[in-house]
Amino acid sequence: MNYLLSQIFLCLLAAFILGAIIGWLWRNYSTQIELNKLKKRFENCKKDFEGYKTLKEKVKVKSEKSQATPLTDTIDETIDHENGIPAFLHSPRGGKADDLKRIKGIGKVLEGILFEQGIFHFEQIASWSDENAKWMDTFMKFPGRIEREKWVEQAALLAKGLETDFSKKVDKNKIYD
Repeated sequence: MNYLLSQIFLCLLAAFILGAIIGWLWRNYSTQIELNKLKKRFENCKKDFEGYKTLKEKVKVKSEKSQATPLTDTIDETIDHENGIPAFLHSPRGGKADDLKRIKGIGKVLEGILFEQGIFHFEQIASWSDENAKWMDTFMKFPGRIEREKWVEQAALLAKGLETDFSKKVDKNKIYD
């Protein structure tokens, strides 16, 4: 009987040791896979950051040009024919940005993204070409949203001082307050 118990104990001990070794190897293997995924994501982030730095350089140059021109001229200059990138401003004209949330489809988050990129006024959005809208869609990672929600058309009306049904709701009901 003692012999049988010792054999069972040795088999359980061997199974425990083997399981611990296999578990340790599996943990290291899965950790290495996760590490490789994180490295790839980090490299993609670095590429995106480099693109963002390049974009900021373009924004700086364009903003210097558009700051020097009167309001009526900046509407024509807000289209960049190079790569479909719309022109951006360094800061809002007159120190005050338009309430872009009055455009249906733009909430607080998207308004913040647009402000960060140098889009402050309805005139800027109203002057976007199809290429500019596609570029911004891609940049904001919302493909087709600008066209689907008709941002350019709404911005054109708001830039002229007219109202849209949605802008009336925003003004009346204080939707974003």
